[in-house]
Amino acid sequence: MNEKQLQQNLEIVSTIHRKINIITASLIITGQITILRMYIEPGGFGFTLGGPLTGRIRLEGKHGNEALSLILDIVDIILAILLLIDEIEVNGVFLSSGGGFSFNVTGPIFGGPKIDPTLPDISKVKETFHWIVSEHFNINPELIKQLQRNDIYGINRSPHFQTI
Repeated sequence: MNEKQLQQNLEIVSTIHRKINIITASLIITGQITILRMYIEPGGFGFTLGGPLTGRIRLEGKHGNEALSLILDIVDIILAILLLIDEIEVNGVFLSSGGGFSFNVTGPIFGGPKIDPTLPDISKVKETFHWIVSEHFNINPELIKQLQRNDIYGINRSPHFQTI
């Protein structure tokens, strides 16, 4: 693989990762996933996200406490904004023993690292990503188009990645 092909493929990986962040933000905004917990790691912290969509219980204020539920909603909105402006990113998807899964998000703003693209098998990753999103997530295509249209980081400029 020559240098130009490598750079093109790394751009594809970056675009896929950016798309994952936008989709995660849209799932938060639409209430399909929410914060489950905060975790601490050496030098920083992050948040775990999930909900009924991922086989997890949606976190809400104890005993229907609306003030606590509002605080959780505010944290969700802040996390969605941080994902959209590329201050944090999805850094892992974790499977639980009960069949559910969750997303972890962190970034430099929380003391976590910025994720650099790598190339394990780019074509297979892209095909799998499209299949998982189209088959298993209820994503409003218009919301994704609107978020992409407002994306100041140029995801729409990549000729390698089409709207889902």
